[in-house]
Amino acid sequence: MVNALPIRRVVLFKHGVGYFEREGNVDGDVNLDLAFKAAEMNDVLKSLTVLDLGEGHVASISYESTLPTEKRLEDVAIRLPDGNSLSGLLEQVKGARVAVVAGSDRLEGVVAGIETRWRKAGDDTLHEHQLVLLVGGASLRALDLAEIKSLDFLDEGLKKDVQHLLEILIGAKKKDLKRLTIFARGAGTRPVQASYVVETPVWKTSYRVMLGQPETRIQGWAIVDNTRDEDWDDVSLTLVAGLPISFVHELYAPRHRRRPTVEVQEEEAYAPPMLEPAEYAADEERTMTAVPPPPAPGMAFSRAGAMPAPMPARMAPPPRSPQAKAAARERSAQVQTRTVEVGDLFQYVLDRPVTVKRNQSALVPILSAAVSGKRVAVYNQSVREKNPLSAIWLENTTGLTLEGGPLTVLENEDYVGESMLETMKPGEKRLVPYSVELGAVVAIDHESDVRDVHAVRVVNGVFHLLRYRLARTLYRVTNKTDSVIDLFLEHRFEAGWKLVDTPTPVETTESFQRFRFDAAPKAETRFVVTEQGDQWESVYLTQTTRDHLKLWVASRYLNQAAHDALAQIVALNERVADSARRQTELQRLVTEIGEKQKRVRENLAALRDSRDEQRLRERYVAELTRDEDELARLDSELAQSRQEKIQLEAELRQRTTTLSFDAKV
Repeated sequence: MVNALPIRRVVLFKHGVGYFEREGNVDGDVNLDLAFKAAEMNDVLKSLTVLDLGEGHVASISYESTLPTEKRLEDVAIRLPDGNSLSGLLEQVKGARVAVVAGSDRLEGVVAGIETRWRKAGDDTLHEHQLVLLVGGASLRALDLAEIKSLDFLDEGLKKDVQHLLEILIGAKKKDLKRLTIFARGAGTRPVQASYVVETPVWKTSYRVMLGQPETRIQGWAIVDNTRDEDWDDVSLTLVAGLPISFVHELYAPRHRRRPTVEVQEEEAYAPPMLEPAEYAADEERTMTAVPPPPAPGMAFSRAGAMPAPMPARMAPPPRSPQAKAAARERSAQVQTRTVEVGDLFQYVLDRPVTVKRNQSALVPILSAAVSGKRVAVYNQSVREKNPLSAIWLENTTGLTLEGGPLTVLENEDYVGESMLETMKPGEKRLVPYSVELGAVVAIDHESDVRDVHAVRVVNGVFHLLRYRLARTLYRVTNKTDSVIDLFLEHRFEAGWKLVDTPTPVETTESFQRFRFDAAPKAETRFVVTEQGDQWESVYLTQTTRDHLKLWVASRYLNQAAHDALAQIVALNERVADSARRQTELQRLVTEIGEKQKRVRENLAALRDSRDEQRLRERYVAELTRDEDELARLDSELAQSRQEKIQLEAELRQRTTTLSFDAKV
């Protein structure tokens, strides 16, 4: 008996899945068939839950293989031809025991084959098929197939083969659909429930806000899509928003574990050994020849020892190390997730049943209530520089969470604009702009100035001067209309800056401070935002000069202790600079003497052995001697200067890194 469970409840989620609950009454042992697309099987196998709500139980659940029809038919020995199905089938089951009712006779026997006869009918030649049946193991009976009223297979195995073949063929007609069968076993009439999760289109929301007197109302609609091949008739529909965790995991395709291949290790048989024979001298004296050197590995020499004999067969490479057999096959991965509080999700439960036909969509009302809303204007320079936007200062007083979606605004039953509403929790307020307010124009003026130093800090070898910078932004709002405009002004602020002589903003967002004031009709309204920020000027102590010190003292940035410490650092800076200049001068002198000696040596090489040239040679040698003495003195002084500079720099680093000073001016 085959029975279908109708859909009773549908829960659609915002992240693209749907929960379906089916329930129906069954009687006795039944097989309940459900059809799913192949792409849905992973979700079904992951989430399917079946409950027998009476005295019965669920014995098992089977589903169609992932193999294509051609592959599944390879395991079935019989076929059903497209034409002459009965004769074609009986031809394939020779030897099968059958019970046949032909005319008024009922016979049992063994199928011996199909006999085909031709006969003349006027100008036409007709061929007729007859079933040849072995009856009682002794006689053959021929029965016209046209006269056979029924034929029963008496072999249970053959019955199952034919049934399996028909199931495969009917399954192939359903294109991408895969059948899942629930085997419910029990007695009496009882309800059976099945539920599962499959991929579904995301449900969507849209809103209408009606501005007017005496109240503002909001109406919400949900758009649901039934893309399945089954009607939703009077189902209980629930729409859930939020972000529950959901994923796809491969369960439908069979999974195999690759096992190692282990081979029996065999030793290679030895070839017959070839012993070297003895040789006899010409005088009949028996002597032994010298034993030749051992052959190279893998090579045997012939009797003469000159040509190598063929190499023996190569030994097969040793098999891979055998591994112990696996204790169990790989199991499906179990994913563990953190349980989320129900409060993180919100849902709309429809009070009345809903009907959505297959492959159709529907608009379902989910909200109709009074709401706190007022028409205002909001200005943001980065959105529109010249004009503010008309907006609704909306407060969610419905007691429900409003899921995000498009919003259409109607005022006095006239269309005035559209907007996008982000998700709003109960009690939350939101500015919802819907059109440009052309009756108001905004102009902006900027000015800035720098105040005197108000703080001094010395830390990590750096002298810091802190000044104030004041930035003023003047907003000039011209209201051309006859009504007061309730204006929200969004001003982008700099991190670390603070407001000075400016009203406190009514709200602060991540990037903007939001001020609220009235723009008078037929007039210009001015609003000034003044911000104060810090501006640092930094000087490294190793670059500090006496001019810096004089300026800081004259400006009274330093106390006596800081002045004395900085004076010592300035003195060290000067000594380091003097040492560097002295090293540069000494290096210049060494270079000059080196160039002079080069010229003298070139002149010496050009002199001959005359008396005059001999005296000149002696003078050149004396100059070289004096220069060498001077070079030795300069090298010594240069090394001493370098050592002194290293010591001064070390002391300077120690003083600059340990000096700390912080004062207000």
